[in-house]
Amino acid sequence: MKILHISDLHFPKKLPLFSLRGKAIVGYLSYRLRRKSKHPLVLISAMVEAISKLEYDALIISGDLTNVSHPGEFQNAKEILSPLLTEKTFIIPGNHDRYHKRAVGPNPLFEKTFSEWLGTSLDSKLYIRSKKIGGKLFIGWDSNYAIPRITASGYVSPEIIDKTLNHVTEPYVLVCHHPLWNPKTEIESKTHQMTNRAEVVEKLKTNPPELYLHGHTHTNWVKLPGPNTSFPIVNSASSTRLSDRNHECGFHLIEMEKSTHYRRFIYSEDKFIETNPIFYEESEGVI
Repeated sequence: MKILHISDLHFPKKLPLFSLRGKAIVGYLSYRLRRKSKHPLVLISAMVEAISKLEYDALIISGDLTNVSHPGEFQNAKEILSPLLTEKTFIIPGNHDRYHKRAVGPNPLFEKTFSEWLGTSLDSKLYIRSKKIGGKLFIGWDSNYAIPRITASGYVSPEIIDKTLNHVTEPYVLVCHHPLWNPKTEIESKTHQMTNRAEVVEKLKTNPPELYLHGHTHTNWVKLPGPNTSFPIVNSASSTRLSDRNHECGFHLIEMEKSTHYRRFIYSEDKFIETNPIFYEESEGVI
């Protein structure tokens, strides 16, 4: 099983200010002034082209396809990703895809746009999504919620965790936007992290996934199995951002056979090239 993992795509889209409200105005101006240049169109085109040439069994996208959850952004993301959206694709939302209440319900923009690639809902009241690709079971959680303040914290309710663990009776890959672990050099603030991730980690011990895929923090890593999280944790954020001294960006191709092999791809000189993954032991970071 070859799993291609991308995340935090933040596709650029020019939006009229009059179409934005509240938090979205501040978020969009921040994006235009501070972050837009870090996600150039040439890099995005190169990523789509590179992925189109790679062999993989499943394409997993762990959220943040948009910046402020504007309807035009969702449609733009769908158009950019269209060459890659097949039955092999599984997508979950990120906090930027749940930026305000309009993006959450009663007819969520994320679900409305990407319904074909979200898998099957396992509970009508909770976000637990399931999809089998190439015989491998993928479970998707939504750790995001719309709040009026400019924060990016996440939360997964104990009910979601318990229902997932009770339902799953075979090896599975868990996909969620927020990290469960960070390197000591990439510690998240309380306004950015999953607020109950220690509880999530503890509950997962009863039925751990084979692999945890996430994004949110814009630098790549692979956390190897350890005493508290017996499964690898892979961060492929941001797959569309230019790397700098504080951000090692790109995406991963994970080959799961008897042993797991990791390949990492980064943008360099107008194309994506393969380079060494960034590995950590669990002791080199924090839950």
